[in-house]
Amino acid sequence: MGTRFIPAVDKTLLLAAIVSFIIGNTLTTLWCWLPALTCNTDRPVTTRDIGRNLGAPAGYEIKTILRVSRYEGDNNLPSDPRVTEYLGEKPCVCTGKLHKDFFSEAKWKERQKTQRASLERYTRRRPDFKDFHNQVDGLSPISYPAHGLYVRPLRAVQLEGLRIEWFDGRKQSSGADLGVKLLARRGVFKLLAAVEGVRAAGVKTASLVIRTPDPDRLNLQLQQIVYQNTEFDGNMVDIVELYFGKFNATIPIHIQHRQVTWLYPQGAGRVQDRVTVVVKAFLRYDHVRQLIASFRKFYPGTRIIVADDSPKERYQDVKEEFTHHYRMPDYAGFFAGRNLGLSQVTTEYFLYMDDDHYLKPSTKLETLMSLLDNTDFHVASGAYEDLEEFASAIRVVGNQTYACFEKLRKHYHEIDGFPDCYAADHTENFFLASTAEVKAVGFDPNPAQARVGHQEDS
Repeated sequence: MGTRFIPAVDKTLLLAAIVSFIIGNTLTTLWCWLPALTCNTDRPVTTRDIGRNLGAPAGYEIKTILRVSRYEGDNNLPSDPRVTEYLGEKPCVCTGKLHKDFFSEAKWKERQKTQRASLERYTRRRPDFKDFHNQVDGLSPISYPAHGLYVRPLRAVQLEGLRIEWFDGRKQSSGADLGVKLLARRGVFKLLAAVEGVRAAGVKTASLVIRTPDPDRLNLQLQQIVYQNTEFDGNMVDIVELYFGKFNATIPIHIQHRQVTWLYPQGAGRVQDRVTVVVKAFLRYDHVRQLIASFRKFYPGTRIIVADDSPKERYQDVKEEFTHHYRMPDYAGFFAGRNLGLSQVTTEYFLYMDDDHYLKPSTKLETLMSLLDNTDFHVASGAYEDLEEFASAIRVVGNQTYACFEKLRKHYHEIDGFPDCYAADHTENFFLASTAEVKAVGFDPNPAQARVGHQEDS
């Protein structure tokens, strides 16, 4: 191997760099020896040093906080079956013949398909607010669920999301106990599992205290807390209070029975299969018969319910196919008639019409039905007699003593996917509506309300 020679110019630069390094280190050492000057060294910096060197604004103090890792660690703790049996929905077993045994296999599959579609529409119109979980992670060290905890009466729910996010560094370094306290009013606290090294006082009572010097073990134990309801009154909320040091939080738990789902048969899916017509009649029997005839022409087989409060001396019996005529007390009122008709509806939707309405070839009830099927709206209306202003917006004005309804002839935005259909607060007396939602509200039969609702009945 041949000898490699470094050029002279490279040797000069290398020598200059070595000399500069030696001189620089020597000057730095001499500079630190001077008593009048401070020098940064590699000694440890304590919490007290930071608090003394950094000036805190008036009214504040500087502390070191230790923020725990988001890593949850090994949470495979064995759960207590005496606690888990109360979590979630109570299981049930149906005895006797199954519902499907009354259908052929083909009809049962078709029924399941239509029931799933009906359930999808039902759940879309009735948002369950327990699905909207609101977890609070703020400047407080306590992370907790601020909304979305539901429990059935006398059942239990796990308080998921409880966590202490940071700790006072000075207290932590001293090895002092870290304590969390929980209070309830209408329930007790239980533990899914006990964490080693954690002391829990008040299990199966309304006051639970957890203590340990280990932050990780504290958070692991918080994950095991279960609230079990012991007191129920129709529909109530228990407020769980949580305390950690100088901080506190409140956790609302909604105690409520499970809501039974309303599902309706769809038949072949036609308007006739899914819609019932409700008519409030008063004297105008020629118009009622015209209305029935129009349905016989355009939607044959549609069930029509007529609620009639005409005086007995002018009452006429309406006997038409697929029509049910109910006689009411004389002058019972407009909304009382609506309520009677609505009580007899067994289809998913109902169409309300005045007794002087009738259908034309341009009337397309399929459009209204499709709008309800594919949106969250409960009522879909249409214009009649070529009205340009067919809907209203309502404003509620006033103060704590009184309120006024301000009705404006206007509408809101156009509905996506349905050209020339607009959102509104109030419609004319021709509308297709969801039976379950309107039954839950109903119509006020007070005579004053009835007169406002329909001037012709006053």
